[in-house]
Amino acid sequence: MDKRIDKTRDIFEENFKVAKKAFVLNSNLEASACAASFIGNPNPVSVEAMKEAKKILDDNASLLSSVRSGNCRQVIVATLAQSSDPEHAIKEIKKIHKGLDKKFFDSDYLVLAATMIYRSCREADYERCIRRTREIFKLIRKDHPLATGSEDITACVIMALTDIESEIITRNAEDCFASLKKHFFGSNKIQYMANIAAVFGGDPDDKAEVIRKTYEMLKSEGVRFDSDAYGVIASVALLTRPEDLSDVVKRIKRLSDDMKSIRGMGAWGAGKRIRNILASAIVLDAYTGGDMASRSSVINSIITTIIAIEIAAVTAATTAAASSASH
Repeated sequence: MDKRIDKTRDIFEENFKVAKKAFVLNSNLEASACAASFIGNPNPVSVEAMKEAKKILDDNASLLSSVRSGNCRQVIVATLAQSSDPEHAIKEIKKIHKGLDKKFFDSDYLVLAATMIYRSCREADYERCIRRTREIFKLIRKDHPLATGSEDITACVIMALTDIESEIITRNAEDCFASLKKHFFGSNKIQYMANIAAVFGGDPDDKAEVIRKTYEMLKSEGVRFDSDAYGVIASVALLTRPEDLSDVVKRIKRLSDDMKSIRGMGAWGAGKRIRNILASAIVLDAYTGGDMASRSSVINSIITTIIAIEIAAVTAATTAAASSASH
């Protein structure tokens, strides 16, 4: 396990450097989101492959399209760079995005959702996953109209990728929400955890208790997350066997601290909370042995969290710049 963690950490560092070279004006947050998309790959990506993927995206998407110009373009480029046929890949992502666009308002999260479906589904299953994503989103929003927004679409994709019927998995999410309310405050952070918890079997109270325990263990190690990253806590809790939890938490802490040595990942770069999320993804990838079932569900959600934080950060920076320019 340690060897896989060390190797994946080193590959992440290489991909982080490549992302910063390929996207000249890229921030450390954007570069970490891009590099996170490669977690689990056995080899680093080349600058040439990344730049070629950028060109293919630019050639195949309108400048005004959120697919090309939104805050998720780095993730699409990373996806194309991993594909054996990137021209086909971008066409498929655009097709999925168009299918989602008929059912949701467009946003960066919708582009991210399209990329997730492409990465996780066979072509024959695209329509089913799009339909289920919409069904699940509507059911969750019915239960929590104020807490449910575009940022929840990606969690709905993760739930839609399971074989659990839409009504059953959303009922499970609602039961988990009720159980988690006994331990946590804040509808949004509870919803992030509940949606991930719904992917797993088990009694909602039992899942809520192990999530609480994991939160306390991570907190005691100084591993903290922003509200929109609370789904990571649920991922760590429910992917890890109880007897291994303490060891996994300590490995996450050690790796997060070690990743400070990566230029651009320190306090003046992506920062501690992003390192905590990345460390969780890398450790869980090693812990599960890179199991594809885990990747397509929960580890993918950790990568999604990084990207969601990046979207929020870029949006906030853009708003602040616009406000400053107006004075």
